Amino acid sequence: MTPAQKTTLDQFYAGATAQDASMIRPLLTDDFTFKAPMMNFDEPDAYIAHLIGFCGHVKDSRHIAQGENVVHVFTLVAQMPDGEKEMEMCDIFTFKGDKILRQELYTDSKQFPEEAA
Repeated sequence: MTPAQKTTLDQFYAGATAQDASMIRPLLTDDFTFKAPMMNFDEPDAYIAHLIGFCGHVKDSRHIAQGENVVHVFTLVAQMPDGEKEMEMCDIFTFKGDKILRQELYTDSKQFPEEAA
């Protein structure tokens, strides 16, 4: 992972943890897309609005980088109505320069409670 990619991802997760859209938006390209099993966003501001409303944090991060792609394997700790739930996930970030062009989330949707699915 390049130093610029690491800085961008560190700032991205800091902004998500702080629930601060102004920290996240400058890190995404104008044509940013997000793809996941349960949702897709083709526009950065809609994705950020969703991300800011999410109650959870990341732990146990591991990164694998190759060129413009950085794979992030992690455990998401989400606040659910019946308490915290841990879910194993994997993001693939594609960079364009030092900004995030695409984020693809992979997870087993069976990990989610029925009311979230």
